[in-house]
Formats: sequence, C-alpha cells, structure tokens
Amino acid sequence: MKVFTQEEYNAIERDKFGVKRLPKGDYTQIVLDKGRRSVDAGCEFGDECEFGAGCEFGYGCEFGDWCRFGDECEFDAWCELGAGCEFGAECRFDFGCEFGAGCKIGDDCKLGRRCKFGESFVHGKNTSFEGGAVKNGTFVKIGRIGSEMRDAYFFIDENGKLFVRAGCWFSDMDSFIERVHRVHGGTRHERQYLAACEYAKAVLPEMLEEVNR
Repeated sequence: MKVFTQEEYNAIERDKFGVKRLPKGDYTQIVLDKGRRSVDAGCEFGDECEFGAGCEFGYGCEFGDWCRFGDECEFDAWCELGAGCEFGAECRFDFGCEFGAGCKIGDDCKLGRRCKFGESFVHGKNTSFEGGAVKNGTFVKIGRIGSEMRDAYFFIDENGKLFVRAGCWFSDMDSFIERVHRVHGGTRHERQYLAACEYAKAVLPEMLEEVNR
C-alpha cells in the first residue's frame, strides 16, 4: 500500500466542489496541526485506507470500505464511513456520522447525535450515544416504521433507562410513547411504534449484558 507523504497530500487539488478525492493509501504520515494527525474538511478517501492513532478528520469527510483507524481518532459532523471499517478504542464521532454495514468500533467510544448505523454494526464496552445522552449503552435499530417509513433507534443506558431516536425526535421512551399516542393515535403508525417499543424493552437489557460481558 502506498504511503503518502505530507507533500503528496498537499499536492492533491480540490475539485470544483472543494473536495479532495484521495486514493487508497496509508495516510499515517500526514501531520497538519501541532503534531496531531489532522485531515482537512471535505476529503474523500478510497477503499482500504489506513490511519494511525489520534487522527482528526474535518467536517463531511467520506471514507471507502474497509478503512482502518487507530485509537482516539476524532471525526467531525456528517462523516460517512464505508462498509467494514474498523476503529480503535476511545474514538469520537460528531453529529450525524453514518456507518456502513459491518463497521466495528472499540471500547469507550463516543458517538454524536443522529448518527446512523448499517447492518451488523458492532461496538465495544462503555460506548456513549447521542452526544452522551445515552452513556455506556447499546441500541437496536428497527427499520421502515411510522409515517415516514424510517429507521428508528432504541437505546438503553448503563442504568437501564430507555431512549428513542426517530428522525429529528429524541427522548426517553416514556416521552416518545406519549408523543406517539398524541400524534398517531388510532392509526397503524401508532401500532408499529408501540410494538417496536415493546420489542426494544424485551431485548435491550440482555443485549447490554452481552456487550459488557
């Protein structure tokens, strides 16, 4: 795999949309800010790229499939991560990041609000979701429900408290159920959401035990 130097990285020009489109390669030598391994906003990387520990990626970076990242990497808002990417311990992801199918993250990672997860997403112990609102928890995703036919995420935290993310709405489960009755009362959307809540209540405690085992 080609190891890119700082000079080679700097020489790659942005396109008319202001995006650097970067090929497959090893970017562990890129250093931009006081010794930190930092990459500008709006970059796109090809499949199977490799990055060392402590990397920082700016707003809206896009990564191909099977990229690998070291410990303590930080990702700004709206990053998109391809299928099968792997992340070390204590990585941080900001608002609205999207993870492809089969991604894996290590222990003690933190994920921002409104992140989206592909199938078979795996996380380690002590993972926090929704900008820290769900601490040391896990989640289950249920797709194509409600009036918008969206994916809804049901979370449990370390204390057993349940939360729901459905589109822009995020709250504890009791508040979500109240809203469902108020907005969708008597419709199939109400039945779908309530059935999903009951399923989440049944499976999440055991799922959290498995993560922490």
